[in-house]
Amino acid sequence: MRLTADSSGEILDLVDGDDRVIGTVRKVETDTDPSLIHREVAVLVHRGRELLWQLRSARKAVMALTWDVACAGHVAAGEEPLAAAHRELREELGLHLELVEVERRLVRAPSETYFAYVYAGGAPAGLEPVLDGDEVEAIEWCDAEGYRRWVAQGRRLSPVARALAEAFWELG
Repeated sequence: MRLTADSSGEILDLVDGDDRVIGTVRKVETDTDPSLIHREVAVLVHRGRELLWQLRSARKAVMALTWDVACAGHVAAGEEPLAAAHRELREELGLHLELVEVERRLVRAPSETYFAYVYAGGAPAGLEPVLDGDEVEAIEWCDAEGYRRWVAQGRRLSPVARALAEAFWELG
């Protein structure tokens, strides 16, 4: 059974501050309790100096209609982060890309805490994503100059995506 964007039955590994598994937790609980540390993945898809961004679906429970990295999602209980990154890329954009691990970072947001496993994949010529409407409203390519315009215009951007994009372009 494929879990939908608003699925509350998804089970995640609960981890400690050193990213060691200490139990399991329902995804829905992690969205509102920052003491429940879990794992997520973020995938940067790039072509040269451009990054692919997705507008999260209006159906999403968290950050609906917010521009985010090309692909992101939760790591299921017992799943390896790289496998989760490939799964999310396939589910959200219908893509299979070779991925390289970029970093792992602890993200502390007001409503949740998670280890973000960040991967990057180069887009081959003729890349044609197939969007899952439950996950993604739209996609758009953007370079550093375009990103600066988005910020100046007040485009609704995920804070984590902003940090990852700025690191990619070394805008920090």
